[in-house]
Amino acid sequence: MKNLFLIICFACISIASKSQTISYTSITDLQYVSSTDLANCNDTSSYYGDTVMTYGIVVVPGDVSEVASGSVQGGHRPFVFIVDTVAQGLPGAFRGIEIMGAYNNNQGQLLPLSNIEYLLPGDLIQFTGRLSDYNNGTQIEAINGNSLQVIGTRPIPTPAQISIGELNDALRVNILTSGEKWENSFVEFNNVTVTEVIPFGGNRISFNCVDGSGNKINVSDRFLAQKTPSWQTVNPYSPQSTGSFLTPVPGTFYSSLKGMVRHDGNGCLMNSGSRGYELNPFDSSHYQIAYAPPYISNFERDPMVPTPNQSVELICSITDFDGTVDSVFIYFSSDTSLNSSQFGKLSMTLSAGSTDEYEVIIPNFANGTFVRYFIKAIDNESNASFYPTTPVGQLEPNVDYYTVRQNGLLVKDLQYSLANNGNSPYTGLNISVKGIVTASTKQHDLGFLYIQDSGGGPWSGIWCVGSGITQFFRNEEVQVSGTVEEYYGMTRLNVSSINKTGQLQQPIATIINPSDSLSKYGYAWEKHEGCLVRLKDPNSQDLLISQTNLGFGDYAVSNSIGAGYWNRSIVSSGRQSATSFSSLFVQLVADLRYDTIDGQMEVSPIAVSDTMKMNALDGILFYAFSNYRVLPRNNDDFIGINTILDSTNLPASSIGIIAETWKPDIIFLAYPNPAQNELTLEGPKNSKWKILDMMGRPLLSGVIENEKEQVSVGWLSNGTYLLHLVHKTESRVYKIILSR
Repeated sequence: MKNLFLIICFACISIASKSQTISYTSITDLQYVSSTDLANCNDTSSYYGDTVMTYGIVVVPGDVSEVASGSVQGGHRPFVFIVDTVAQGLPGAFRGIEIMGAYNNNQGQLLPLSNIEYLLPGDLIQFTGRLSDYNNGTQIEAINGNSLQVIGTRPIPTPAQISIGELNDALRVNILTSGEKWENSFVEFNNVTVTEVIPFGGNRISFNCVDGSGNKINVSDRFLAQKTPSWQTVNPYSPQSTGSFLTPVPGTFYSSLKGMVRHDGNGCLMNSGSRGYELNPFDSSHYQIAYAPPYISNFERDPMVPTPNQSVELICSITDFDGTVDSVFIYFSSDTSLNSSQFGKLSMTLSAGSTDEYEVIIPNFANGTFVRYFIKAIDNESNASFYPTTPVGQLEPNVDYYTVRQNGLLVKDLQYSLANNGNSPYTGLNISVKGIVTASTKQHDLGFLYIQDSGGGPWSGIWCVGSGITQFFRNEEVQVSGTVEEYYGMTRLNVSSINKTGQLQQPIATIINPSDSLSKYGYAWEKHEGCLVRLKDPNSQDLLISQTNLGFGDYAVSNSIGAGYWNRSIVSSGRQSATSFSSLFVQLVADLRYDTIDGQMEVSPIAVSDTMKMNALDGILFYAFSNYRVLPRNNDDFIGINTILDSTNLPASSIGIIAETWKPDIIFLAYPNPAQNELTLEGPKNSKWKILDMMGRPLLSGVIENEKEQVSVGWLSNGTYLLHLVHKTESRVYKIILSR
C-alpha cells in the first residue's frame, strides 16, 4: 500500500511539474495584434496554435450558450467569454477572449467540460488550452477535462461604450484597425436602428442594425436571449426549455443594445459572405427599445393553396407597444409585370369583437395565376411596418405569394423563392404534395429520399426526411404530407405521411453546364436545389475532374483542369453523417480514407484523378456550407466515364412491371409501364423481343443479352404499343404505354 501511495505521489508531482511548464500569458497578450499587421489584413495572434494558460473573469453565464452541435457529445457546444483580470475586469483594448468548452477525449469524441455551464459572471477562472480561431475569431480550446478551474470571484464585468463604426462600415465589412481590439469583448451601442430582420432555420432570428452614420452590424443568436419561443433549448443547464425572444420590427430604435462582439471575418480577409464583426446579446435586459413600429404577428392565409373557385382570407394580429395602430392595408396583384409599389390596395378591418386581429379577402383568380401581396401597418406616429418584413430604406416592399392550383400544390410551389435567402414561402407549414421519386433509401441508391414534379425543370425537386420513407423506389409517384423546413439553407419536407399512388414515371433531369459562371453566379443554382440534374457541356466536351480533393469529401468537375470556383461544379460522395448526405454506393471519392469515415462505403473506393473524363454526370443538387453540390446516386450516374466502375443492381418498383412466369425457368419483366424514354426488359438470355404499333407493324426489335436489355423508346410518340416476347417456342404479347 505504501508503494502504491508513493507511485501516486510521484505521478501527481509529475503532472504538476508538467503543468508548470505552461507559463501564464495575459488575455491582452493573447489577443493583441499590431496595428501594422491589422493594416495588412492580418488579425492572427502570435500565439496561434500554442498551448497557453491564462486567468480571466467570466462575463457570460455558462448556462445561456445555445449552439447545437452534432460533433459534441450531448448535442450542445458550450462556450463562455472572459475578460482580462487587469483593473478588476474593466473593459479595454484586446482584453476579451472566447473559451470553447469542449475537448477531445483522444477517442475521436468531443466532450463538454463538466463544469463550464455552472460558471457565473464574476467568477475568476484559470484556463489552459490551445489558441485557435474560427472564421477569424480568436478562441482558446479546451485540451482536456481539467482545462478549467474556478479560483475565486471578482466584480461582474461591465460593457465598453463603443460605436458600430469602430467595428464595421455601412456595407457591414469589418474594420480591422479599429475593430479587432474589441473582438470577444462585452460592449454597448447607443441609438441604433433595426434595418432588416433575418429569420432562418425555422426558429432562429438575427437582424441588422445601423448607427446614425449608416454603419451596420449583425445582431446574432449564439445565446438563449435571442432564441424564439419555438426554439427547444440544447444546453442541458439552460434556465428555460424554450426561447422567448420577441422579433423586432424593421424601424425599431434601440436606445441601448449590448452583447458580446464576435468576428466573422470578411472584407480584406476574403470571406466576403461572412458577417464581419457581429453582436451577440446574452440577456433580455440588453435590448432597450426607445420606440418601434406596429408589430405584425400570427399571420394566417386560408386556404394556403386556393382553387380557381376560392377567394383567400388573410388574418393577422397587429399591435403597437408604444402607441396605437392607425391604419392597415393589403396590397396585392396578379400582374407579374408590376412592382410591389404599384399594387392595388384594400383596407384591412378589425375582426368582430377583436382589438388587434385584422382581416381581408383577396378575390379568386384563374388556375395557374401567381398572386403577390404584402401588408402595411401604420401607427399614430406614422411609423410603418410590413408583412413580410422589409428592410428600412428598401424602395420596394417584400412580398408573400401563392399560385392558384386546381389540383393541389406542386413541388415547385414549395421551392420557388423570391427571397434572397432562397427560403420556401411555406416554411413551417404543413402541406401535401405529389411527386416522382428521384432518389431512394434502397440498396445501390443515394440513401436519402427525393421527389420531383413529373415535368421536372427549375424548382421542381425536394428532399424528404422523417418516418415511413424507406418503402419507396425510384420512379414511383407518391403523395406526401409534412412540414416544410429550412435545414441550413436547404429546403426539405419533414414527412408525416407518404403513400404510393400506383403510378410509375421516369423523372426528367435538368441539364446544367458546370463550367458556365453566368448560370451559377449569385446563387442562381438555387432553382435547381433538390432537383435531379445532369451536368453536361453544351458543346459535348468531356467533363474532367478539375480538382481532385477540395476537402470534406468534395471534388470538382468542369470542362478544364483547375477551373475556378464559378466555372466548376462540386461533387460529393462516400460520406453519410449528421452533416454529410452523399451516397455510399459511388466508388469515385476525393480520398480513400472515406471508405470507413462517416459511414462504411458499400463499394470499393477509387480516388479521383485529373485523367478521368466523362460525357455527363447525373445527381441530386444539394446545398450545404455555402456551396451547391451534386450528389451522384450510384456508379450509373457517371455517364461515359473512362474508368471501370462496379455495376449496380438498383432495385426496381413492382408498380407498372409486366411480370409473368411462363414456366418455372422462364420469367419476363418489362418496366416501367408507362415508360418515358427507356424500357427495361429482363428475361432468359437470348430471348427475342419486338415492339409493334397497334396495327401490328414492327417498330423495334432485338435480343435480350445478359438477361437484361435497355431499350430506347424516347423517339416514339406517346400512346399504346404492343410488346412481343419470344423464348424458344414460347411467345407472349403485352400492352405497353409511352407517356411523357
